[in-house]
Amino acid sequence: MQDFPYVLSEYEEINSLLYKPINSTQRIKYTCFGTSPNYVVLGSTSGSIYLFSRKPCSFLQLIPLSEGAVSRVLVSPDEKIIALTTTRRVVCLISLKPTPKLIAISMEHINEQVNCLCWNDNSSEVYIGDCNGKVSVMTLSIFTVNGMFQAPACTLMNLDSAIVQLSFSSPLLLVSTLTRCYICDTVQEQYKQVGNKTRNGEFGACFYKTYITETMSTANIQKEEKLINRKRSFNFIPEGISSIQEDNFPKMFCARPGSRLWEVSANGLVIKTHQFKEALAVPPVTTCRPNMKKSTYQKQIEQSWTPQSINFSHLFVVAEKYLFSYTSSGLYIVDPATATVILWNNEFSNISMAETVENRIYLMTSDGEFHCLILCFLDSLILRLYNRKKYSECLEICLLYKVQLKTLIKSTEINKICDVENKLEVLRDDELSTLLHPLTLLLESNSKTCPKKLDSGIVVVNSGNSNLKEEENFRYKSHCSSQNNESPYEIESTTETDAVVRSSNESTNEAEQDEDGNCNTASKIENNDQDLSENKKELDSNKNAMQSIQADLEAVYVLVGNIRLSMNEGELEALISAVDRRINVIKHSYESLTDLKSFVYEIVRSAELYYFNTLLENVPIHLIQSTDNKYIIKQIMKAFVNVNAQTCRRCTCGSPCPTNELAEPKFLGIGRSLLKRFVVENKEHCISVCNRVPYMWREYLPVHVEQRDVPLNDLLQQCLQIRDNVVLSILLPLLDGKHWNLVATYVKQGKEGQCLFCGKSIKNGNNEISIQWSTVIHEIMKKQGPDIAMTFLVKLEKAIPNVPIDKSIFQSLVFTKILYQHGMKRVVNFNKNTLGSSEYNTMCSTRIRDQLVEVLEKDLGGRAINKNVFGSGAHHWGMRFQSKFSTCPCCTLSLQTPVLLGNNGIAIFGCGHAYHVNCMIEKKLTTCNLHS
Repeated sequence: MQDFPYVLSEYEEINSLLYKPINSTQRIKYTCFGTSPNYVVLGSTSGSIYLFSRKPCSFLQLIPLSEGAVSRVLVSPDEKIIALTTTRRVVCLISLKPTPKLIAISMEHINEQVNCLCWNDNSSEVYIGDCNGKVSVMTLSIFTVNGMFQAPACTLMNLDSAIVQLSFSSPLLLVSTLTRCYICDTVQEQYKQVGNKTRNGEFGACFYKTYITETMSTANIQKEEKLINRKRSFNFIPEGISSIQEDNFPKMFCARPGSRLWEVSANGLVIKTHQFKEALAVPPVTTCRPNMKKSTYQKQIEQSWTPQSINFSHLFVVAEKYLFSYTSSGLYIVDPATATVILWNNEFSNISMAETVENRIYLMTSDGEFHCLILCFLDSLILRLYNRKKYSECLEICLLYKVQLKTLIKSTEINKICDVENKLEVLRDDELSTLLHPLTLLLESNSKTCPKKLDSGIVVVNSGNSNLKEEENFRYKSHCSSQNNESPYEIESTTETDAVVRSSNESTNEAEQDEDGNCNTASKIENNDQDLSENKKELDSNKNAMQSIQADLEAVYVLVGNIRLSMNEGELEALISAVDRRINVIKHSYESLTDLKSFVYEIVRSAELYYFNTLLENVPIHLIQSTDNKYIIKQIMKAFVNVNAQTCRRCTCGSPCPTNELAEPKFLGIGRSLLKRFVVENKEHCISVCNRVPYMWREYLPVHVEQRDVPLNDLLQQCLQIRDNVVLSILLPLLDGKHWNLVATYVKQGKEGQCLFCGKSIKNGNNEISIQWSTVIHEIMKKQGPDIAMTFLVKLEKAIPNVPIDKSIFQSLVFTKILYQHGMKRVVNFNKNTLGSSEYNTMCSTRIRDQLVEVLEKDLGGRAINKNVFGSGAHHWGMRFQSKFSTCPCCTLSLQTPVLLGNNGIAIFGCGHAYHVNCMIEKKLTTCNLHS
């Protein structure tokens, strides 16, 4: 049988189909996508996700969410759960059946951008990697139903650099960062580095799963299901130490610089390095699609292509045989078995995301366009187009690859087809069908008469034009589907069967290897039966305990559901007392269940958080100030701290660690009321709340400052520990000389990465969080003016010499002082990042922009000026204005309405409000009328 070349085709147009649900709106844009055997899922800027069937591509359902714009989405292997992450750094799990519901949320990465998601093989856990090198896991336990009994997410690893790609093959997790690759054993909770050489950049890594290797780890999946409650971090193990049996796992491939791939064993040892730089010195293939331009393909064939040095940023398996990777401007498919390049393509110049399903490659460009490419043999494509009666497109393919067809098929029929190249437009469909029919017969007979030996050793004869690999896959997978298709919610029922199978297999193997005769074999089988009986009793006992815990907690949920906003103090106290007592009884009752300790903690903690959220939602704020019931206040404080204290990293001594950005806590009004009450009754309670929820220092310090007789020494250590710029801008201007000596000492300890309370190291990898003095000074200037900010700057320089201060701060001080002297209490910010943020818009007319460019170029001695810095909106002068004032108060229309701008533009008053000058002339306004 002749080996026809592989081609990429795009005869399935999916872009218009995917955009049908949002064609009627300009506000919603697609941000990401995920694919699975049956679904295509799209994330959007509105936070909702759009669910489509994959074959055929058709819209199924809109799933609304309110957690922020979706940045990544991934469908579970069993296609029952969708994992997604948002721009708010929240990770969500949504169940699809029977109706879509949000069932779990993780705040583990609230301060970092999530780079990748990865499901395990049995859809019970999702692994999450962020840009700071953190890898966490969310567990979908058997108790997670309708958002109840949610297992808390936990951090598994904190690596040296951003996570680029995650890949899973039970029970191994492959992690690729900017500098290294790591292989993690999720059962033994250990990980090790792959190879010794580092790198610098985005390089992918994946398991090489084919239709054969997918079944090798069936036993490992079953073993993993029993260890689903793992919640500890992974430990690093040295080189050469591992309990993994390499034969049970597929190979791994890790990308290296210069178009290279490491082939890696399950133990993390590099077997060989594959070099594709020279192999990529071949012309790119043209994507076969309707109305192709032959000239483009011919030009690429005639060009000479030099070796290419490619960084394979992500690796995927395509067609269950090859590796696929992409860059922003190219697609690459290689055969790792022979270290050859199957094909590459450079027709897409702005690829932002890609995924593979079977032999299909799905692409999303930075412009928001979607493509579905199919990898297939040339003869298969010709026959498929002919059978679908797309004769004109079929002839185009034949003409495009006529050189290859003439080489592979020695027949005059090819010459006949080539002769009509210039008559293509005048031929009717029936004439094209007659012309192509002899060629299709040759191609079909070529497939039928030549036996094909599959990888499994099966030889298929007279197979027609069907995809032989898919046939074998279907037969093999249908044989295994009954074993691998159990739901993760039925673990307790499948585990018993697994134990029977494993015990039977173990006893059979022992019988074959035993040298003492049948009696010994019989005794071993008897022992195995006894062990199996004991295991069954233990499983039954655990199952009964789980059902009992769930029944007890259902009573708690019923009680919590009775909490109402209209309840009086007596009713509220009785209800929260009953809930608290029941939860404590459940905790005490099941302490002896060591095997289920993690499960008990997870489901009780989920019930507690549900109770705390419900309580805070139904407590009137005025009750906190008016009630004398200390029990109610204690429970409210406990609820507020527990709901908001989970995302704060802590030292071993319990003090909060520094953080880049403090997230505003939920139920902030409740927290403020608690502080106002405690600042009079017991300031220790205030400090306790602030240490558990560091954001509350911003609320507590202004209240604390009003108590002028209270010293600041006891607060200085806590505030410098968290290193929040806003908190420091409130506290530091109040310090005198002796306090500044303490500041210098504490800042020195902080630079050395020490906890200010216990002296232990609190460094988080290479991500050192230091005090941003420029931001602190700007915050002081906004709150108290340029004079106080300048006084603070002098004190700071005396106490801590050579503090790095951005030059924009001094510019801001000078211009803000000028404005203050003229009676305008407005802070000028020269920080480029702030001025370039989305909070501000820029408008500049074309005429004024050209004049500004001309003048500036003369002043700069002819140096070119980028016109875009002056903005592209319609405005007569050219200035920045806050977007919240983007409508004219007179006409309520946009300030950028050209017909109203005319030649007069807009006027901006000192208060910040902006008007069309034409509207002011019409209304005879000389001042802002919003303050009259």
